[in-house]
Amino acid sequence: MTNPEPDREQLLRLHRDWYYSNFNINIPLMRTVFPKGDDQFLMFNLNDHPYFGVDDLANLWAAFSATDRWGLCEDYVIRVEVSGDMGYVVSEGTFPAWRIKDEDGNVLPEDEVVDITTRYRSTEIYKRDDGEGGSEWKMWHFHCSARPPGDAIPDAKTKDDTSDARGLGNTPYSVGIRTEY
Repeated sequence: MTNPEPDREQLLRLHRDWYYSNFNINIPLMRTVFPKGDDQFLMFNLNDHPYFGVDDLANLWAAFSATDRWGLCEDYVIRVEVSGDMGYVVSEGTFPAWRIKDEDGNVLPEDEVVDITTRYRSTEIYKRDDGEGGSEWKMWHFHCSARPPGDAIPDAKTKDDTSDARGLGNTPYSVGIRTEY
């Protein structure tokens, strides 16, 4: 049996690069995380829409970069698993977002807060395949959804089960790993 630790480290590096690329909308860095080819990557985005291929995602980010700025995520990895040439990363966290220009591209007199603590959960699926037949790890699917407020009590649970009570990234059986940039 092979040592999965180098593969886990690769997935964590890509995960970190993915979230760091969100900081100030860094499209060149974002592109390095995903496989080549229009029909490879699939995203279910936090904005509730799907994106098909890295070019589709880059177009979305280019539109956002004309008016918005995103801050650095406070991200905690809940789980990293590798099995053969497939792996996944699950995380949760928060990030701030600001509007910096109006719809006509005029700089606002001061940044407008869109959401200072956008809360998210994400699942990333990785394959050891660069989209062109090479054996390099790349993210092939990303799914992100809104995380409820930290003090929201889930159905059939208690206040001990809230995000605030358990802490970001923590589960009943593990402690989250804060993503370091």
